[in-house]
Amino acid sequence: MTARLLPKRAEQDLARKHGIPREREVRRAILKGLVDTEQRSVIANLSCWFVTAGAAFFLPNASYFILPLLFRLLAMVGTRAGFANMRSALREERGIARAFNWLAASLFVGGMAWGSTMLPILAFPTLHPARLLVGGGTLIGMSIIVTMLSPMRGLALSFSSGFLGAFGLGLYLTGAADGLALMAGMTILFLIFIAYSHASTFGHERSAKLLVENRRLGESLRVSLERAMHMADHDSLTGLFNRRAFFTYAERVGWPRRLVIMIDIDHFKSINDRFGHATGDRVLESVGEAIVEVLKTQVGPDHIAARLGGEEFAIMMPFRSIAENRHTTEALHKNIAEIAAKLDVSGLVTTASLGVFIADGDAKLDDALHEADTALYRAKALGRDRTEYAEPTDEPAVVSRA
Repeated sequence: MTARLLPKRAEQDLARKHGIPREREVRRAILKGLVDTEQRSVIANLSCWFVTAGAAFFLPNASYFILPLLFRLLAMVGTRAGFANMRSALREERGIARAFNWLAASLFVGGMAWGSTMLPILAFPTLHPARLLVGGGTLIGMSIIVTMLSPMRGLALSFSSGFLGAFGLGLYLTGAADGLALMAGMTILFLIFIAYSHASTFGHERSAKLLVENRRLGESLRVSLERAMHMADHDSLTGLFNRRAFFTYAERVGWPRRLVIMIDIDHFKSINDRFGHATGDRVLESVGEAIVEVLKTQVGPDHIAARLGGEEFAIMMPFRSIAENRHTTEALHKNIAEIAAKLDVSGLVTTASLGVFIADGDAKLDDALHEADTALYRAKALGRDRTEYAEPTDEPAVVSRA
């Protein structure tokens, strides 16, 4: 139950996300809106295809539409796959460069398919009402696609290039009359569509920027809240629970038998006086780390560790065997004693005295702490750097390291 790194991890996560350039986040937000729009437009796209195919069926030159319509249907499948791949990349928060290139290529092919649908109408003109439906439906669908893609200019350019390329090549190969004029007119139409979609593009970009800013603000608030909650329950120096949190959580445990350990750093006032309070703080922080390491490796998650104040620490954990309890207290002595060497301060000695009480499940916490504290003072009176067990107990009366 010793939660030490929650705020640090949250801050690191926030720093990582804020390290991403804002423009990149905005781009991803725009793409997310784009792929969501495409996902909802599948039925409309298919409906447009069926209307075009149905109208073409009634034209005298219906056979010329077979290949363009099949091409367009296959292109729809490819474009759908490209959008699905982009959606997956965004959802999994991985790089999107490859997915973007794939989507751009599929849209280029899709543009070619839409452009090829227009060729039979212009290259082989015929007077029939259905011709207006095929041509008008194609132009409307094309304008909708360009408007939808306009927030990502690269994608809009890929689709437009594919359309105009196929359209111009088809006019050239079929030798259509006034082909140059038709190509110029279609290019002007595309420029009009792009100009018209500029307002939509501006709105998409602004919405994406607001979304990114709101998301970053929300993440900052979340980290601040987690930090505040952490500080309310934890000691700011060691990261262990503070006194209030220790009593709160210790009262809730349902262990039938508990081991209560009081720890006091030996001669801590002398450490502050001789080496300075900065060194004293480093010692306290290291003691917290030593306690966490021992409990993590020997006890597991079922424990409560706290700094009660000054150089005094407390641990509560489920009672185990006599040998396991002794092994834990010896490990605490060992890890705390090694702090001096790790800090590399000449003349520094770090030892601790421990008082232990074995409490039944119905024992009051105040009484258990009092018994452990009494054992702790006995350990200090007997020479420090040792563990004393409160009486009565099945444990040995004294476990000395002297």
